Amino acid sequence: MKKRASFSVVLERDTDRRNDWAALLRAAGLRRVLRRARPAEMSDLIAPDAPLTAMIVGLTAHGPRDDAMLSLIASVRRQVPGAVILAVDHGNRPRGAAEAFAAGADDALRADHDPSELRARLAARLQSATQGGQRAAWLAQLGLTPLEERIFSALNARRNEIVSRPALAEALGEEEWRYGDRRIDVHIARIRRKLDAHFDGAVTLRTVRSQGYVMEGEPRL
Repeated sequence: MKKRASFSVVLERDTDRRNDWAALLRAAGLRRVLRRARPAEMSDLIAPDAPLTAMIVGLTAHGPRDDAMLSLIASVRRQVPGAVILAVDHGNRPRGAAEAFAAGADDALRADHDPSELRARLAARLQSATQGGQRAAWLAQLGLTPLEERIFSALNARRNEIVSRPALAEALGEEEWRYGDRRIDVHIARIRRKLDAHFDGAVTLRTVRSQGYVMEGEPRL
């Protein structure tokens, strides 16, 4: 079965806004941008793990809320959790942003936003999603266990800084570390072997006697 190419979507009832937002997505580097006016037109696009990169949704200015669009946002979030979803509330409702976030949107703007704000928020969300995807890919390739991943994340968050054994025990949610306890050292040894095998010395875990461990090198995950 042929794999579908990645795409992004603009879902907006107003033609001019739909075209403007499509141009915005293309300017952000998203090549295949689809335009739809109503939620019913999305049924052929959204499925579990669909290669959807981003979606901008316009909530109607009529009525207390736009249930059709909010339901679609919830459906997309459930089936394509990695997609970036931005909502624009044309009605500027007091609870418009809260409803969009509750449905699963990553960000929400009022209709009277400055045009540059949508562009800036889209860029920030796409960058964050890309970095998150890259990090997940690296971790998957390393083959870390859940406990090892928590230690790795604690060390990576403080790259080039010494992280003590008690701090790592806290990251694991375990009881306070005591001198002579080798639990952390065993996990560190396994993580070190996996880093050496995957990065060939580009990322290292150095032991600092009586103090803890420090992660050094690139890439920064």
